[in-house]
Amino acid sequence: MDQSPVFTPSAPPTGAAVREVGQPTRPMPPAGREEAGGGESAGTGCLLVTRDEQLADHVALIAAACGVVLLLHRSVPEAVPDGCSMVLLGPDAAPECPAGGFRVPVVLIGFVRDGEDLWRAAARDPGARVAVLPEAAAWLGEYLGERALHSGRGRVTVFSGATGGAGTTTLAVLAAVGAARRGVRSLLVDADPHSRGLWPLLGRPAVSGVGWEDFMRSRGRIAPGHLAEVLPSSEGTTVLTWTGGLPAPVPPAMVNEVIAASRKTFDTVVVDAGRTAGVDQTLSSLADSVIVVAPGTMTGTGPPVPGDGPAHRSPCRLVVTGRLPTGVDAGRLASATGLELLGYVPASAAFSAAAGEGRLGGVLTRRRLRRRLAGIVGWSLPPVDDPADTGPVAS
Repeated sequence: MDQSPVFTPSAPPTGAAVREVGQPTRPMPPAGREEAGGGESAGTGCLLVTRDEQLADHVALIAAACGVVLLLHRSVPEAVPDGCSMVLLGPDAAPECPAGGFRVPVVLIGFVRDGEDLWRAAARDPGARVAVLPEAAAWLGEYLGERALHSGRGRVTVFSGATGGAGTTTLAVLAAVGAARRGVRSLLVDADPHSRGLWPLLGRPAVSGVGWEDFMRSRGRIAPGHLAEVLPSSEGTTVLTWTGGLPAPVPPAMVNEVIAASRKTFDTVVVDAGRTAGVDQTLSSLADSVIVVAPGTMTGTGPPVPGDGPAHRSPCRLVVTGRLPTGVDAGRLASATGLELLGYVPASAAFSAAAGEGRLGGVLTRRRLRRRLAGIVGWSLPPVDDPADTGPVAS
């Protein structure tokens, strides 16, 4: 994918639908005809309030392409239905809505003929956005797509290295395995364009099961509920890497779609993104937290923040690894980068030995090393699972 902070799937997702409250499920128009099944939706929810059938069908097409399930009300409800993280109000519904009546983002939406009414309603509620169709269709698609990308409960942590050999992959693997050992449903994603695969570190040179090569051959949209079923696992964590095929760079759009889908299924998603300079802004914007890994021999002002720019809003911390020069501590190096220090992991023969023997996760059985890594693992956990005593580890 190009370096855009918004990712919109190219095809309508399975399970996208318009559902009208109090009525049977109404199928999508021909371009995205699907019926909503029971159970949890595959996309984030959006409430549309209007009695205009033409407007409902037009918005439904846009929502379907973004993986958003559209819930249709004929009149303004007393409260936003569960699962809906945004509200779209048609011109017939906007006057009925009290200013600031919803605690989620509100978009006043209609066609050109409705423009005057929409802007009048917007003047009464300055917090609302206005989308006049069809001109604003592209903007609305981006807006809904951005909301869909960030839907789901899973916490996404991106590990990126200031240089090669900093230990980024090692720490990403240990963070995912450490989360799994705490009873958290975790996924480890190999998104390093220079990766040779993660299975050798986990005890198997190759495995049967779905890997990146299978995703690259597939043209279908990734269904969130299927990820946990088809991906292999090791050390209690699900793993997406190369399963034996020759590794090759994975298109960024595919990486981003996998992560957007996986956060709907997994509690923790750990991404090994390789070097900081190669992390695109979309991946960075998907992250709930970013961990930059830098060697203790780092010089100068330090590594840049992955995806640094307007799209990057994720909290970013620094982990220093390896040997430190005489008279230099990890805190001083962190100050030079402008990043807060999350932890210092000194050089240890245990890491290289465990990785070489394919039992990297086994280092977490050692109490001293487990304590050393506690802050890194803890920062990768969902907030409800993040214990209070997993702060930075002193050097």
